[in-house]
Amino acid sequence: MTPIHTGKCGGWIFFLAVATVAALALTARSFWIDECYSARFAQQPTLTACWNLLREIKGSDPQMPLYILWIWVCEKFVGSSELALRAVNFFWFIPALIVLVRAFAGNRQLQAALFLAAIAHPFAWYYLNEARAYTMQFSTSMILFATVCHWARHPETSVAAERGRFFIFAVALFCLCGSSLLSMILAGAPLLLALALLPPERLRAFAKQFRAGIVVTLGALLALGIYYLWTLHSGDRATGIATTGWKNVVFIGYELAGFAGLGPGRLEIRHGDAEIFQPYALPLAAYGVVVLALAGFALKDWLKSFGAKKIFLLALAVALPAAIVVLASAFSHFRILGRHLAALWPAVILLLGFGLAAVWRRGVAGKMLGITFLIFYLASALSLRFAARHEKDDYRAAAAFAKRALNAGRSVWWNADINAAIYYQVPIVKSGVTATRQALRVIHPTAEQLAGMTPPQVIITSRPDVYDEQGVLPRYAATNGYQVEASLVAFKLWTRAPGNFNQGQSPAP
Repeated sequence: MTPIHTGKCGGWIFFLAVATVAALALTARSFWIDECYSARFAQQPTLTACWNLLREIKGSDPQMPLYILWIWVCEKFVGSSELALRAVNFFWFIPALIVLVRAFAGNRQLQAALFLAAIAHPFAWYYLNEARAYTMQFSTSMILFATVCHWARHPETSVAAERGRFFIFAVALFCLCGSSLLSMILAGAPLLLALALLPPERLRAFAKQFRAGIVVTLGALLALGIYYLWTLHSGDRATGIATTGWKNVVFIGYELAGFAGLGPGRLEIRHGDAEIFQPYALPLAAYGVVVLALAGFALKDWLKSFGAKKIFLLALAVALPAAIVVLASAFSHFRILGRHLAALWPAVILLLGFGLAAVWRRGVAGKMLGITFLIFYLASALSLRFAARHEKDDYRAAAAFAKRALNAGRSVWWNADINAAIYYQVPIVKSGVTATRQALRVIHPTAEQLAGMTPPQVIITSRPDVYDEQGVLPRYAATNGYQVEASLVAFKLWTRAPGNFNQGQSPAP
């Protein structure tokens, strides 16, 4: 394994690796629903306008205050295009990689293994290409985890010499907690890790040396906590489209461990059952065996270094915040996914990185196992990027279709996200009668409601579980002479046959 040197050569390797990932992972493809929310906040001319939009939209976005502020500032410099708002994720990812590599200075093989585990991880690739808070979360969390590891590896360093790292730790902690309400809970993982790894006298020395900084940090976190409580009191919370069950917990591990690119697409998983995994069973099983082998070697080395009791405490430090979030989501009827636990991604990287370094030391067989892991790892990342089944909702194409229909004088119903329509400049009204030049938003309609409305010439539908939970519109379209003119990712575009236009007939419910 090529080591990561700290000199000029190592700098070039680091730069080339990051540039390669940026070139491969980032795209200018259409925003999907959540990204359109980020883009709309970013486009507001003033912070006051951004805040007013947050209060209007509600949902969980008000509970991401620092990310919303960050993306709003970035838009003023780079614009609001899909590529631009995704590319700024690297302003978080690159410092996290630097801190990770420097935390393990002196062990070049381990540095290289951890660097590869982080920069090639399919989860990282997927969310680097998304204009949401997840890269901010796993990057700031990585800084926290890596800094704690550095302090644990260098107990001989004077506390006073750690002033710079303590400042970085405090800023990263505040940014992680300010990125979302859930991340404030998950930020407990690196803090508990510090309690498990660092001797009590070392912790007391830190508390004494950096008393003022700790007070300021705790004050800032208290302010964030009060703000989050206020948002909950105001009714801001994630949509309850679905609930958390054991399948969600399995999917969290599936995504964080890097399986996602080797299996079916998310939309298939969302609407399918276990059978949709059958065509992908062989690569998923093979990768699973390799990951378990790496984890086993890592745990074997850790047991030698720390002992079973310390390993249990380290596992508890990660599992306890995760369990709190999962239980809270279950009781609040919010479906939790891997991305919501992005702040725990560094724990996976440390496990895989240590495992990769361990097998690399074990002769030819170990190196073959490590190479096999990297092949599957990169295959999963590249599949997420290039395979059609992993593409996200194509709002840009759907919006273009709607605008062409409106410009041609056709009436349009829009059964999809309104903020995406606004971002992609579809003229839209939330209620009223079907009209030309403006699409009518139709969300969760009933058959009775549609029976009393003038039938449109175009119906655009997306994600029935989100916008048409009873499946009313497809039945309405099939009964009233509509045909699917085109299918896009997460969309169906329905039109009436030319002979049915403007016939004034009453549609069937």
